[in-house]
Amino acid sequence: MKDQGGTTGEAAGPALTDVLDGIPAGILVVDRRGNIIAINNLLAEWLGIDAREARGRHFRELPCEKGDGGQNNPLLLTLKTGQEFNCVKHTSRFSVSIRALRNARGEITGAMAVFQDTGYCRELEQAVIKAERLAILGQLCAITMHEIKNPLAAVRGYLQLFKKELRDSPRAGRVDTMLAAVDRINTIITDFLRLARPAVPRRKSCSLRAVIGSAIKLIEGEAKHRGIRVAFSCEGELPAVMLDEEQFHQVLLNVFKNACEAMPDGGEITVRAVAERDTALFRIEVEDTGPGMAEDLCHRAFEPFFTTKENGTGLGLYISRLIVKNHGGDMKIENNPNRGCKVVIFLPQANSLVDQGLA
Repeated sequence: MKDQGGTTGEAAGPALTDVLDGIPAGILVVDRRGNIIAINNLLAEWLGIDAREARGRHFRELPCEKGDGGQNNPLLLTLKTGQEFNCVKHTSRFSVSIRALRNARGEITGAMAVFQDTGYCRELEQAVIKAERLAILGQLCAITMHEIKNPLAAVRGYLQLFKKELRDSPRAGRVDTMLAAVDRINTIITDFLRLARPAVPRRKSCSLRAVIGSAIKLIEGEAKHRGIRVAFSCEGELPAVMLDEEQFHQVLLNVFKNACEAMPDGGEITVRAVAERDTALFRIEVEDTGPGMAEDLCHRAFEPFFTTKENGTGLGLYISRLIVKNHGGDMKIENNPNRGCKVVIFLPQANSLVDQGLA
């Protein structure tokens, strides 16, 4: 058969069987007598039959139809009367929707049945219910954490006053311990709030070189104190990038902080940035000379609440990757061939962001 342009239907687009096989539901098409015209591979797989062998046979020979010998079979009713059905229970496993097929004169020429696996539907329903419960729980946690922050700020303020009063007392060290504990609690609360209420990035055009440079300045003091050297290099010119600077600073600081903590006895952090022309991506690499990470743990680094640190929350990298993904990018972690760990951040360049509708 040829289309209007004179080319074969096969050349013009996918065959009907390809279209049916691409539908995430079981599809059965029969003619006026109930003989099978088409059956997609998904339904054939569910029924444990060969789709090619089923074509041409009567639909009552299908495993899901053999138990129903009455005249109230929904597909038979559709063929006889044109009555249509929406999501009716067909067997313990399937629900089915049926539509009559008609010619130009309105005469019934066949029918199409769309099967859904009710087990999958139940799983989907349970997933929706679970998601709703988690959303409510997240809101409650966010409210609770916010209420805790206020009295915690007051506690910290009084501890700082006590520290001044006990400046020359041996008890001043105890106050430092309490302040450190309060700061630890505050960090956990802040991470939970960021997790519960991820902010929509407010992007603006900026220099990636400048953004990375300013983030490095913020950790240079701590790095120097730990005996860590920070080196930053850019390969070629870096075009403008659309970023929420505050959020991306948070990402870089999390990565830099992890690198510093991986080298308690000193080392080196190497930061590299390059604009990849073939992928229209920025690639930012943060490489340390620490002990690296066990290979079986690398793929878990971005899981929420997963941490190898004694006092870690397991949310820093998870939130960082969430921010990067909200910018249209991604993050990954890999071990270096010799020593240390490397975090790679991919970000779309400004032009590709426009193309994606993200800018």
